[in-house]
Amino acid sequence: MISASLEAPSRWRGDQLVAPPARGRLIARVLGVRVRADDPDVIRLREGLTRSDPVADAFVAWSSEQPQGHGRRLFEAAVEGGLAAVPEAPEPLVRWFEPLERAPAWVDRAALRLACRTSWRTGTDTGLVLSATALMGGYRSSAAVKPLAMTGALDRMVVRRIAETSRFVLDVLESGTMERRSAGFKSACRVRLMHALVRRSLAKRSDWDARAWGVPINQTDMAATQLEFSAIYLFGLTALGYRFTPAERDAIMHLWRYVGVVMGVDDTIMAHTYAEGRRHMYIHAVTNPPADDDSRSLARALHELPERLAEGPEGRAFARLQMRYRTAVSRLTLGNEAVDDIGLPAEPLYPLLALQSLGRFGLETLRRRLPMATEFAVQRGRALQRGVIAGLVGDTAVRYVPYADRRAATSA
Repeated sequence: MISASLEAPSRWRGDQLVAPPARGRLIARVLGVRVRADDPDVIRLREGLTRSDPVADAFVAWSSEQPQGHGRRLFEAAVEGGLAAVPEAPEPLVRWFEPLERAPAWVDRAALRLACRTSWRTGTDTGLVLSATALMGGYRSSAAVKPLAMTGALDRMVVRRIAETSRFVLDVLESGTMERRSAGFKSACRVRLMHALVRRSLAKRSDWDARAWGVPINQTDMAATQLEFSAIYLFGLTALGYRFTPAERDAIMHLWRYVGVVMGVDDTIMAHTYAEGRRHMYIHAVTNPPADDDSRSLARALHELPERLAEGPEGRAFARLQMRYRTAVSRLTLGNEAVDDIGLPAEPLYPLLALQSLGRFGLETLRRRLPMATEFAVQRGRALQRGVIAGLVGDTAVRYVPYADRRAATSA
């Protein structure tokens, strides 16, 4: 298990919970939460900065001592066919997959199905909010972005990174209920292996500052990532005028809780309900350090993605409009202080999004009252999302391997 000192790394700003600054008090009011510095979930998130994923780390360590490619072949066999497909599975592989062969007793397949349908019906705004709110907001933490910055995963390889993330989300939603043999389940396992490979690589680097940043890709940062796909995603879409029932909100939280477990996140450190999700959003927001040059470099790469993908003068002109719109969404959902901190350009017309949100709120109210309107939104949204992701990924298979050292994936 990769671990740092039991003492919280310097990135942890617990004093902000004791005496919140004006921005922290505003966030607490917006989210409707009250948090004390000695709350159990605060303590777990603080301690999670020094904890990794010992099961995946042990498998990667074992694999590094085997002939090149042997560990990866066994891993792929287990992913595709379960442990039954690996008769002489080594103990580290058994420790990984044996707990996953059956879903935890708390998993509710009906809730998972509802979560996927709910995510489909928001159409292309799913990707918009994940990009402009969830990812951009996450980049404000100068400590959490260090693994991305140090591997070049989003600066030099922005298109590939976003394509892989989009494919992963699509696999999860297409799975319907995250069954053991589904593409979503398998992708979650492969992303977990990629995280372990990157963590092992970064932990060996002399420029990884564990006292400042904690363990690379630690439990707290992994839990924050699950929050980006669940509570932060719901918060952003609500700000854009979408309406969700309590059952839909908690179903989405339930889905990404289970995805997190498959990916090696400690269940006790994740938010299980939307109410808990709002509390965790606040804790992460006020205890993480502000942006630095790495944060701004990553944010700039993501901001400029539409223009990088555009072709021809008309395509580039439309891309610039997209960039302005995404910046407006970032400013509406994250606030000007946070967006200025990560270095996005000004967008003076962003308050006009409030009018669009009011219009969508009205349409959403109508949708809830018209028979078959929700089903139409689900089918249309699914088609739109598939089209966008097909444009990013195409027919290329997504491998989920580390960016900085491709050889690490074959030696595992």
